[in-house]
Amino acid sequence: MEKEKNAFSIFKEEISQNNVLAMSELIAMAETRFLIGYMGSPMQKMHADLYVDILHKNELGYAFSDSYDLVQEGALYLCEHYGKHLNDIIGYSKKGKPITIEIACCKKMMKLMNRKTRDNYRNVCYDALTPLYDELQEETTQDYTVYDKIVENLNLTENMRIALECRIKGLSFPEIGRVLNRAQSTVFEYFIKMRQRYMMIYEKSQ
Repeated sequence: MEKEKNAFSIFKEEISQNNVLAMSELIAMAETRFLIGYMGSPMQKMHADLYVDILHKNELGYAFSDSYDLVQEGALYLCEHYGKHLNDIIGYSKKGKPITIEIACCKKMMKLMNRKTRDNYRNVCYDALTPLYDELQEETTQDYTVYDKIVENLNLTENMRIALECRIKGLSFPEIGRVLNRAQSTVFEYFIKMRQRYMMIYEKSQ
């Protein structure tokens, strides 16, 4: 908790080339997490992907998801305001409410979010994933569509699907819990249920 508070203290700093990316990442994470309650699973998926991107961004060869575009969009906007602070007022709304640099940055991100969630963003793409279990690995080595079919047959909840993707991308159970805003024990139960469903469907048919 203390670490998170220290991270957000960057919002008090003057905008510069040294902190503009970190500022944009924190704004994007806060904004996507807040919007989960309004936009549901598409935003939850975007928030999870963004979390993974920030976690692995310094790894050589890491491929960013489309969600990291939010960070880049925000960073580009903040670059126009070097020497200022996020809470500096740059205008007023039609109702006379002050618009700060941070609010304007969020609006830039919102426009991009709307474009990304407009068309079929609810579907989870599994072509970049690797199997969770050894049993799945043999069946999906040559054709990821087989894996898609297996996952579909497991009838996973949206949280289970996101947990599965996060786990395959290398996140720990506590990290997945923070992404989903669930207890670690709940995340652990998700994987137990996935395992049980797989065994019921596929091991009985063998």
